[in-house]
Amino acid sequence: MPPQSVRIRALTLLLASGVLGFALLVWAKPPEADIAVVVNQDNPVEKISYSDLRKIFAGERRTWAGGTVVRLVVRPPGTREREALLRLLQLDETDYEQYWTAKVYRGEAQFPPVVLSSGGMTREAIVTYPGAVALIEANEVKRGMKVLKIDSHLPGESGYPLH
Repeated sequence: MPPQSVRIRALTLLLASGVLGFALLVWAKPPEADIAVVVNQDNPVEKISYSDLRKIFAGERRTWAGGTVVRLVVRPPGTREREALLRLLQLDETDYEQYWTAKVYRGEAQFPPVVLSSGGMTREAIVTYPGAVALIEANEVKRGMKVLKIDSHLPGESGYPLH
């Protein structure tokens, strides 16, 4: 039988390992889902380049293949989807607001993107409007939506650009 001091050290090490493992489980943040680009399921587009996606959300490209008018649907400031949008456009929140105000004022857009406060409202807009496009968390994709490939990658795949 090992001496008592060896047993105490082994027990202490085992206890410390258990406490550390438990702490990691409790405080570990699950990986966040990628941000998917979704359109109405009837939209003929299947894939898009990152550059064209930027043009769409910047209001520079206003129609889809086939002529359907693009309808931008965005989430409000402070959401992961909005942060991904700002990274895509390389703007901060203030510049984004000013950008769209100026675009409407100059007549380059009839109205700014529709801002919807919940994921459920965003999903409903995508299903309802044939030209709608939005950024949503990939694990929130529902029936009636189509996820577009970006530069040939789907959310969750290596090389997918929206996180």
